[in-house]
Amino acid sequence: MKKNVLILTIIMLVLSCSNAETNTKKATKDALSNLVTYKEDVNNKIYFESDAYKMILFAMKKEQTLEPHSAPMDTPLLMLEGEAKIMIGQDAFDLSQGESIVLPKNIDHAVYPTSDIKFVLIK
Repeated sequence: MKKNVLILTIIMLVLSCSNAETNTKKATKDALSNLVTYKEDVNNKIYFESDAYKMILFAMKKEQTLEPHSAPMDTPLLMLEGEAKIMIGQDAFDLSQGESIVLPKNIDHAVYPTSDIKFVLIK
């Protein structure tokens, strides 16, 4: 639990700070969700990338899914808009706007929207 709180705190700090090289606009509440749009296929866009990590924005319509897959690192997911069922292994988690979850490395995870959704992954 402490690890999740720490990760969420880091995410919120990153989102609230502006990077002079990549973001000179004034931050607004909906800035991240406005930077990615819904399309006929799952839409994703790299928002920030460095040697240490990258932030990827996703927009998915209710009928779109990210089928089970794994990643070689722990990956925090922050829901920006909407609601989805997140599967990690055989466990299901309902996530809503403003909530986050960490997708553990080397364990299959999937995203099944229950409404149109936008989220950010940090990996």
